[in-house]
Amino acid sequence: MNEHLTIPENIEQILNNIKTTSLSLAELPLEPHPILSQFDRCIRVLDIDAKSEQQFIYFRYEQILKDRTTGQEIQITLPSPEWVIYKETWSYLRDEQNNPIELLLKEPLEDQATGKVKVPSYQYMLWLLKNNKLGFLDLLQTYLNEFVEMKKDELDKLS
Repeated sequence: MNEHLTIPENIEQILNNIKTTSLSLAELPLEPHPILSQFDRCIRVLDIDAKSEQQFIYFRYEQILKDRTTGQEIQITLPSPEWVIYKETWSYLRDEQNNPIELLLKEPLEDQATGKVKVPSYQYMLWLLKNNKLGFLDLLQTYLNEFVEMKKDELDKLS
């Protein structure tokens, strides 16, 4: 493709890095599997299908186990429950340390004086990206953490 150019070494390194970049969108670490804890575990995000008018995002992914010493992938199929953010899905507004923001309730309850600030997930994701509040991988990790909290039992099953 660039055979007609004299390419300096630093540009050649960049071109090689581009060629060897994984075709998956991200590989995000997970806690070890409760039964297969001798392996490292991650989520490999393969595709994202986002529909802005419908405020809908579908993540296609797979769980991956890797040998801790060699990094070689272990061929065990693990479940991958649906990971979708719908128009009706909400998230917690978070501070700079990624902690949910809590405010005082207008009318405190007997056992509760504060509540977490909720925002629509799709719009919040766009706002975070468009305003450089989080990078793409950080954003995926944040939403993966929420997804794992909700689907932990399903993710930890053995097929």
